[in-house]
Amino acid sequence: MSALWESESFRRVAGTVWRPGGTALTLRGLELCRSLCGLAPGGLVLDMGCGCGATLELLHQAGYDVMGLDRQVQPEAVSAAGEVCGRIIRADMARLPLAAGSVDGLVCECVLSLLADPLDVLRQCLRALRPGGVLLFSDLTRRDAEASAIPARVRGLEQNSATSAGAQPEGADPGFSAAQGTGASCMEGARPAALWERYLKQAGFQIATYEDHSRALVELAARMVWYGETGSGGMGIAGGCSCSASGGGRKYGYGLWIAQKERA
Repeated sequence: MSALWESESFRRVAGTVWRPGGTALTLRGLELCRSLCGLAPGGLVLDMGCGCGATLELLHQAGYDVMGLDRQVQPEAVSAAGEVCGRIIRADMARLPLAAGSVDGLVCECVLSLLADPLDVLRQCLRALRPGGVLLFSDLTRRDAEASAIPARVRGLEQNSATSAGAQPEGADPGFSAAQGTGASCMEGARPAALWERYLKQAGFQIATYEDHSRALVELAARMVWYGETGSGGMGIAGGCSCSASGGGRKYGYGLWIAQKERA
């Protein structure tokens, strides 16, 4: 199945910002990064999963030295990066091509839920940050953490993975690792907020703050309904994307974390 953000209907609604909360939520996150963790303008900040470059422009306007990273570099992002004298790296976030201690800040918005092993990526993020560096992280959350709510297909994949590998990796929870990483559905990769927090701590981050922004998810889903962009073939808001707040009594939410690497 193609990723939802690749569909014209989704882009008509979401524009160049393919996540709940848009740039307003990113600005909120940057404000917290500055006030709580001292991420001052002038620092080098990498946008992980830079998409069309909206966050690159925002970071530049806020006074940061910017870089972008994405598996598929969009023409709009190249244009934005050129205008702000930024750089875009074409690479897989699962294997960050960054030297240790090379960046002051990382922005990771609604992308970890697409990866097979987000805990490993968070560890790579910590390595790439300089001492005292800051991670702005937001992603889809699940409000139904009971194992009974996990689809049987997902539980089966977990069991097969555990059997073939001998044991699950540190921090793994039943139903929340082996089925993810398709790159098309944030919904299947959503974790309870408490589990995302656990991943951050296991990776070595100190959590400065957490905010629940589930309303932003509901508003994006509502806009898609209002404009009739429900898609087809499983691509709409009941399909496979972080924009789905329907089904199961709104069992999805959206969270924002500011986390920091320990200072030297």
